[in-house]
Amino acid sequence: MTDLRDLLHEMGRRNEELAAGEMGGYLKAWRRFTAVAHRGDAVPRKQKELIAVAVSLAKRCERCIAYHVRSALMQDASEAEILEACFVAVMMEGGPALAHIGLVMEAIETFKKEKAAQTKVGE
Repeated sequence: MTDLRDLLHEMGRRNEELAAGEMGGYLKAWRRFTAVAHRGDAVPRKQKELIAVAVSLAKRCERCIAYHVRSALMQDASEAEILEACFVAVMMEGGPALAHIGLVMEAIETFKKEKAAQTKVGE
C-alpha cells in the first residue's frame, strides 16, 4: 500500500528542487495562481477542497487525492462530505473513479489522525 505521507513529502521535495532551478519561475507563477484560486471569495475554501478531492479522484491522481483530502480535513470537511463529493466524481467518471475510492478512504484515515494530533498540540 502506498504511504500517503511519503507521496506528499516527495512531491514537496521535488517542488522545492524545481523552485530552486531554472524552472522556478513556472512554479512561482503556479503557486500565485493556486493562492488566488484557493481564496474563499464566492465559494468557501472547504467547498473548493471538496471539489478538488472529486476532481483528483476522477483524474486518478494519488498525490492530488492525498493532498486535497488532507486539505479538506484541515478545512473541517467531514468524512461524509469528502466521500459524498467523491460519489459525484464517480457519477460523472464511472467505474475508474470508483476503483480508486479506496485511496480516498485511506487518505481520510491517514490525515484524520494527523489533524487530531495537530489539534491536541494547539490546545
